[in-house]
Amino acid sequence: AVLPTNRAGRLDPPAAGRGTHIGVGGVVVGRPRGRGPGDMQVWRSTFAYREAEGRLEVSDDATILSRYAGWRLRGTPDLRDVLVSSAHTYNRVEGLAILAGPRIRFTRGESRTSFEAFGIFRTGDRLALERENFGHRLRAEFREGTDARYLAFGAEHHDEVDAVESWTVSGTETGLSSLLFGRDYRDYWNREGGQLFVQSGGANRSVVSLHIGREQWKSREAQNPLVLFQGNRDWRPNPAVLEGTATLIGLDAVLDTRNDTERPRDGWFLQGNYERGRLEINGPLDSTSLALTAPELSYGRLFLDVRRYNRIAPHTSVNVRLVAGGLLDGDALPPQRQFSVSGVGALPGYAFRGLASAPDVGMCNTSPEVEFAAAGRPAGCDRMLLLQAEWKSDFRISLFGADRRTDDRRWYADGLRADGTVIAFVNSGRGWRTGARDGGLTYPRGTVPLFDGFRTDVGVGVDFGDFGVYAAQPLQGSSRTPRLFVRLGTRF
Repeated sequence: AVLPTNRAGRLDPPAAGRGTHIGVGGVVVGRPRGRGPGDMQVWRSTFAYREAEGRLEVSDDATILSRYAGWRLRGTPDLRDVLVSSAHTYNRVEGLAILAGPRIRFTRGESRTSFEAFGIFRTGDRLALERENFGHRLRAEFREGTDARYLAFGAEHHDEVDAVESWTVSGTETGLSSLLFGRDYRDYWNREGGQLFVQSGGANRSVVSLHIGREQWKSREAQNPLVLFQGNRDWRPNPAVLEGTATLIGLDAVLDTRNDTERPRDGWFLQGNYERGRLEINGPLDSTSLALTAPELSYGRLFLDVRRYNRIAPHTSVNVRLVAGGLLDGDALPPQRQFSVSGVGALPGYAFRGLASAPDVGMCNTSPEVEFAAAGRPAGCDRMLLLQAEWKSDFRISLFGADRRTDDRRWYADGLRADGTVIAFVNSGRGWRTGARDGGLTYPRGTVPLFDGFRTDVGVGVDFGDFGVYAAQPLQGSSRTPRLFVRLGTRF
């Protein structure tokens, strides 16, 4: 008798003492002691078989593809696969960053243990096996609980390129703008190091996490990656950052009660981050451009993003957003942790990183235009405040008498129908430096310049869900020309 157990099997007398028994893929318990009339062989290795016409046949698992498929699917809901994807959005520093490596996850009840080991290859402006084109991301995590309520802890080590400010526009928008037109709306620097973390998730998609880490911070230079419609335009230089060894303690929290995460009509979204850092500086140390003379600095940095969505009628909503951030305590913020208020994600009526007035309250820049452009138009504000509000109302366009639809799809070819949303909006915000009060750019730490020197714009647009077309009119500054822009997804 062949017993394909693939687990623990049990034989009780008299069966255990009659005939020949072969156990494959598991263990056998209840085997009689001593010599019996029957013969028994047990093979613990997994036995791949199938049933055909009442017989057991060995499964052919000899090819590389079949073995990989079995490794990937074995033990569901466990996960074993090889991930290949983009590590970051397309940008002028990395080009396309390709991430590849194995992921392993073991699940037992409400406990889950996962491991990731990813390598990163950056295409840059040419395919070359150079040290700066390689990075990695290693992570191990143990989680107890369900997706609705859990506690997790773990560790990771990384060598990655990170964005200075990522809250203004999405990664998809930045990547497409960079690839198509050579316009990169972010700045970047390199982070290499490790961290320990603990995270808790609860109701209303709430997440609280604490991490402690130590990293090496370095500047990255802009490359010349492929652009489809660049023309004669050069890439904007990538601003330099303070380099050194950073010791970090960070606390992050998210609360999300929105009825829809992609197209919200009602609810709250709150995101906050506090980072306490100490940076041992080893270069570049330029007391003129960075206003630093000590070889070390400590800082406490706070960032808040608070949104409220209000449905005031079946097809109308009014939404508001407050974004605030800056130096909370300590010496000063390094350049890679400073802020700006400009561009389509903040004040779309004003050009991205453009000097619209003096003093400049968008980037907190005091250098001449030529020097500012040569440095890459860096963000230089210690603090910032942005207020956004919008009125949204649905509309339906139906040609040739198509039947009325009741779902909420943005686009469908049913009698040439397109559903969308009309939007009217207003944005107002500014950044400032901390220190002795001057002519409108620097304020004491205990002061918030409410409505003092704020830039404001108003506009209208049409949102079709996956993309929207808008026009914004600036209300201050030397240029009052309206600006037309496109967004992928909602504004906020």
